[in-house]
Amino acid sequence: MGVALTHPYREFWPDADDGKAVTKEDLAYYFETVGAWMMPHIEGRPLSILRAPEGLGGQLFFQRHAEPHTDSFLKTMPLDGEAKPYFTVDSVEGLISLAQIAALELHPTNGRPGEPEVPGRLVFDLDPGPGVAFSIVTKAAHQLRDRLEVLNLVPFCKTTGGKGLHVVTPLTAPTTASSDWAMAKACAEEICARLAAEEPDLYIVNMAKKHRQHHIFLDYLRNDRMATAVAPLSPRAKPGAHVSMPLTWDQVTDDLDPKTFTLRTAPDLLGKAWADYHKAERPLDEALRRLGKLNFANG
Repeated sequence: MGVALTHPYREFWPDADDGKAVTKEDLAYYFETVGAWMMPHIEGRPLSILRAPEGLGGQLFFQRHAEPHTDSFLKTMPLDGEAKPYFTVDSVEGLISLAQIAALELHPTNGRPGEPEVPGRLVFDLDPGPGVAFSIVTKAAHQLRDRLEVLNLVPFCKTTGGKGLHVVTPLTAPTTASSDWAMAKACAEEICARLAAEEPDLYIVNMAKKHRQHHIFLDYLRNDRMATAVAPLSPRAKPGAHVSMPLTWDQVTDDLDPKTFTLRTAPDLLGKAWADYHKAERPLDEALRRLGKLNFANG
């Protein structure tokens, strides 16, 4: 493994829906197993982590800024406007070092690797309110997929590790200065707003909880310079040790059960999900031009 672990048998999760505790060592081996897959989606980006030094039964806290004694495998990234550097990782050993400091969740920003000021992907969070069956969320993901493909974007889907789904579309490096975070956020907001206008009984773009009953909140707010989204394959700091699982679109069906994917089961279930992700980058400028011309309802 190449990284020393202290207290390797400390229990982080009571179980992974299998009656067996998940330890620090288990988390480290999980990151070692899936690390090569994860790295392209997190390396070179500012990283916020959710830590639980004593496991789920103890205190949980988010940490964004690296500490002075940061492990040699954990890198730091200075950012304009930030007094302290952020965590970042550039190796599987860095991921394992995150296990050593009890980082149960990994939340990178969505810029391009090494270029946090440049949008690298759009992330749409489909967050169901009370009374919305998960089968409705899967249908919503396909509906959003159709909208994005009209804009010549290539969407991918993953579970959040909770009750929702993320739809993610990678972006090429911009050829003009116009493709900044303000434009990325405006594009995502407009896509969501149009979808909500077409089906107001199902979708909302207002995050107020009083409006959430029987609706799916189309959260476009991940698309900002320092906004984050849970990384693909990141575990979640919740009972069951579920992970944010990358999916093929064929898996996004009415009977999809996000609880299937845990820290123990995910490596063997990964298959060919997101296999063409890094060949699927598309320009935001073109999507914006098409968005200005098209009415979704008319195709």
